[in-house]
Amino acid sequence: MKNLLFLLIFLAIILQTKANLVETTCKNTPNYSLCVKTLLSDKRSGKGDITTLALIMVDAIKSKANQAAITISKLRRSNPPAAWKDALKNCAFSYKVILTASMPEAIEALTKGDPKFAEDGMVGSSGEAQECEDYFNGSGIKYTQLSKLNIAVHKLSDVGRAIVRNLL
Repeated sequence: MKNLLFLLIFLAIILQTKANLVETTCKNTPNYSLCVKTLLSDKRSGKGDITTLALIMVDAIKSKANQAAITISKLRRSNPPAAWKDALKNCAFSYKVILTASMPEAIEALTKGDPKFAEDGMVGSSGEAQECEDYFNGSGIKYTQLSKLNIAVHKLSDVGRAIVRNLL
């Protein structure tokens, strides 16, 4: 019985530490609730370091960016209105940059302990998602599903950047 009580107290301390690191880190981001929700949904957040939290955010960005790239690809194959073609082509390029340059740069920088380059990757990702959104807004077209993904990637990237800044 004594061992069980000790184990329960130990687990409670670990869970509190996990929540404290996430809460403390997320308080320094532009979107506290998105940060907490994203980080606590991943079991790695309990590992107890900010680099791991930043890598969780990278994975969340990659997931949304992949969804956006798939959406763009489907739209391009669906014979879209002429006004959409350039915007979709530009958006496809933006998400290619996110997935093949910005996020790999952030991962490499975080794993090698060079947070400045990780921050650059986050800034790049945020900017590319915003550019995609601007391509559609500039053409007077609003495509809601893609817009939601653009906004999600932009917000996640901004949160990721704020987390990385804790490492600078």
